Amino acid sequence: MPLLSQEPAAAIASMDELLAIALAMEEEAVRRYLMLAERQRGAPDLAALFQNLADEEGHHVAAVLRSANGLLGHAPVAAPVQWHLPPDIARSWNEVEASVRLSPYKALSIAVLNEERAFAFYAYVAAHAATPAVAQQAEVLAREELRHSAQLRRARRHAYHQERGTLIPLPTADDAAGLRVLADTVEAELAATTGTQKVAAAERAVDIYSLALDRMADEDGVALAQTLLKTATERLVFLGNHSSTGAE
Repeated sequence: MPLLSQEPAAAIASMDELLAIALAMEEEAVRRYLMLAERQRGAPDLAALFQNLADEEGHHVAAVLRSANGLLGHAPVAAPVQWHLPPDIARSWNEVEASVRLSPYKALSIAVLNEERAFAFYAYVAAHAATPAVAQQAEVLAREELRHSAQLRRARRHAYHQERGTLIPLPTADDAAGLRVLADTVEAELAATTGTQKVAAAERAVDIYSLALDRMADEDGVALAQTLLKTATERLVFLGNHSSTGAE
């Protein structure tokens, strides 16, 4: 399924408009997670997971408001932005709310997907923004969504293996030199992968670079891991957007 089934309707014309969209997306996430937490009263662990996700999204709301205060001097005006919001994000919320059987893995999968869709949305906005300032802020928001998706991917991976009683360690590195060697191997393996396995291999690359970023202590390693993770996520977005058409 494509991450974004359609492009945003129009270029974002102002900083106020961009931050209003960002605020609306984060506030909607809080609302949906709280609703899901309320529905899971009979499953305390799952309810707690949704509550934690709502709390984390609440921090994102606060971060957008801080950015707006610094850049605009006031909170963004949210009223005119609904038509800009990616319909794919709303669709995935509706799908998870309609599901009669949820697990931590499935819940986190929806969370990861929405963060990646938000990343794709902001990346598109940055590429088509009306002003350089709006493009720069859209890139900042895209990087934040990338960081959020990396955190959730780690949680999702642990949930997956917890449900199956096994955890297969991913290869990782602790410094820039080791990460360069690891990346050469990962990219070579990915280049040799074709067909239906391509997306799975691209997912694994994102997970590997996400784990490496989490472990890095030196500045060069952090910068390299961030670059690799961004490129790998963009690749995964591309593959997701073309898998339904048979493109490889």
